[in-house]
Amino acid sequence: MVTHVESRGTTKKRFVRAYSPSHITGFFMICDNKNPLYKGSTGAGIVLDAGCVSEVSLNSARTELRINGIEEEAGTTKYVVDSMIEKCEHRVNVTVSTNFKIPVGCGFGASGAGALSTALALNELLSLNMTLNQVAQIAHIAEVENSTGLGDVIAEVYGGIVIRRKPGPPGIGMIDRVPALYTSEQKISYVVFGKKRTKAVLADGSMHRSINKAGKAALKELMKNPDLDNFMRVSRNFSLRSGVISDKSRDAIEAVDAEGKVASVAMLGETVFVFGDSEALKEFGDVKESRISAVGAGRTQ
Repeated sequence: MVTHVESRGTTKKRFVRAYSPSHITGFFMICDNKNPLYKGSTGAGIVLDAGCVSEVSLNSARTELRINGIEEEAGTTKYVVDSMIEKCEHRVNVTVSTNFKIPVGCGFGASGAGALSTALALNELLSLNMTLNQVAQIAHIAEVENSTGLGDVIAEVYGGIVIRRKPGPPGIGMIDRVPALYTSEQKISYVVFGKKRTKAVLADGSMHRSINKAGKAALKELMKNPDLDNFMRVSRNFSLRSGVISDKSRDAIEAVDAEGKVASVAMLGETVFVFGDSEALKEFGDVKESRISAVGAGRTQ
């Protein structure tokens, strides 16, 4: 588990904070199921240190959700809040404030991270005594029901370079990992070009088929040689073959190719990323960076 929970207060907690990392998907396949616990995706991605912290507290008047200090509808997080409040003996209202260190809607699994960190914090605040799997399953269902993601939650729970072999949240889905030592020392550089609506892409039947065809080939190739370099090559090929890529992202990938490095696109978003540094990427915008989150429970972020 890669989630750190912090509480403040005396006998009765005044507020609880929980952290979740973010997740960049390199390639994926959509796995449909009528049961949201079994709906999700397979594929592979990188879990990053840069994520979010959610602070939750009781509110005497109403439930309030804030994203980076601004009150929002935040449908995925609201689903988590409603689901967990229902488990309380008495009706309560809460304030949820989530602050992100990564852009929202750009391929970093922000919705999943916000849902997961909120669920973990509420579990503590409301003394629900749920297990990690139970908490993560609520976050996963929230993502699926709101069409904001399919496989980010299970990756964000465990960290590292995650290969999702079976769809679903912890306890149902199955993961493997790229066995890289010192992954926490690996730096990811990226440029964000804009947002992409996950819901619109997932609803496109033709795109669905194209993604699954390219994703199946990508997973087969990665499993032949599951290392960092091959992950990047396989992800790059998926982004080009699946059709889920803009002209600007393609130009950036080709520029990094000419530099002798391999870049790819964070799915589903308009973000191009590369391991280490890239001079070519600097020509396309403001380059930001994060490191791989590869360790588990209790880590201070």
